[in-house]
Amino acid sequence: MRHAIIGLSLSALSLSALCMPAQAADPDRPSFAITGYIWATAIDGKAATLPPLPAVDVNMSIRDVLKDLNGALMLAGEMRLGRWGFLLDGQYSQVTAKANSPSPLFSSAELRARSTIVQGSALYRVHEDAATRLDVSAGVRFWNLNNRLQILPGAANLRIDHTQNESWADPTVGVRLGVELGGPWSLSAAGDIGGFGVGSRFSWQALGAINYAVNDSWMLKAGYRALYVDYRRGSYEYDATQHGPAVAVTYRF
Repeated sequence: MRHAIIGLSLSALSLSALCMPAQAADPDRPSFAITGYIWATAIDGKAATLPPLPAVDVNMSIRDVLKDLNGALMLAGEMRLGRWGFLLDGQYSQVTAKANSPSPLFSSAELRARSTIVQGSALYRVHEDAATRLDVSAGVRFWNLNNRLQILPGAANLRIDHTQNESWADPTVGVRLGVELGGPWSLSAAGDIGGFGVGSRFSWQALGAINYAVNDSWMLKAGYRALYVDYRRGSYEYDATQHGPAVAVTYRF
């Protein structure tokens, strides 16, 4: 149950490579892309999400993370105009884990975790030809993590409620590459680094995807993504890598 809280609290950042639109037909008119995506993750590292409980080692499979998931929403949008692009990516998820109390003094315990992460980035295209596109980016990634622990009464007529809320913003810089393979197929890759002690101590992410254009408007994408973050404030700590497959659907207009 403790691991389920950690799993949700680390559950997302932007998926900008999966939101990469095709080249705009008219560079003087804006083009838009909306992407819905799913990222199934495993988590490895160390975390303490409900101080004063100590930090614990985390080694969770994708199945461990998903089994207590209540729901999630992941959506990204991008606008391009000439060499410039603007990306907004938002994610929300919640898990609830329950367990019987090991002590007769309490009947059961419940942990609920909510995670909201929003990233805004500006991109500039430094290279473009018939086969490749390369963008550089700068932006801000905002995190809000809310964990609640409830221990219900048993033999002792005592109830414990504890809530921990953490918010921070990380500046980020990154690159994004698109490569045409011919026909409807293409590749995309992206990476960024951030934090720099402003929000988290340090963070990085990397993503690669293969894309299939169904038609001029719709594109299917599948890839793999890894994210590392090290955030600490007092006894509150994240130091973990999240990684797993991602799938996405993009509508372009």
